[in-house]
Amino acid sequence: MKYFVTNKERQGTCYHEFYKGKWDGKTFWRDDSICLHDDVLWECSGFEEAIRTVISSYDPFGETEITQCQWEEIGRLIEDKDAMSKEIYAEANMWAGGVYKSHDCFTILGI
Repeated sequence: MKYFVTNKERQGTCYHEFYKGKWDGKTFWRDDSICLHDDVLWECSGFEEAIRTVISSYDPFGETEITQCQWEEIGRLIEDKDAMSKEIYAEANMWAGGVYKSHDCFTILGI
């Protein structure tokens, strides 16, 4: 992957963890999560803007659950964004497709 890393590839803790399912309230840095560095998220404001448009309660410092319907709406908004936003969404979407086969949502755990 170009933008996301796995837990084993992560260097430090300045990442937004995309966590399968609803967060259990205690576990971080799972091996089946993907992580997006905070610098990448802020560099690519179109991706975060699309999330905020669909989920007004999005908190980059807390936890935010994203249902499949919300994720698909974010994807539709991304189509009008910059190339980097599209690439980040595409990477996450490959992972999210598997998540939605067994979970109702995924959770973004902020920094």
